[in-house]
Order: sequence, then C-alpha cells, then structure tokens
Amino acid sequence: MFLLKLLGIGVLVTAGIAMIAFLEEKLVSGPRRRQIAERARQKLAGSKGGPG
Repeated sequence: MFLLKLLGIGVLVTAGIAMIAFLEEKLVSGPRRRQIAERARQKLAGSKGGPG
C-alpha cells in the first residue's frame, strides 16, 4: 500500500508541475519566457554535474 501511495503522490506532483509549466507557457510571453527557459536549462545543466 505504501508504494501505491508513493506512486499516487508522484503522479500528483508530476501533474501539478506539468500544469504549472503549461499555464506559465500560456501566460508568459516574449523575452520573459526565453529568460525562464534559459534559467531552466541552466538548472538542468547544473543538476547533471556541469561540464565534464
């Protein structure tokens, strides 16, 4: 049962993040969106351990 709960929480969190990203995409436009995308890319690069 614990695994099922964990899976449910994971699905809810993922759906929430996806919804927020979708809404941001709709609401934010132009340079601001590019800035957010750039920041997200840097975050992803940083979490992977950077260059090397």
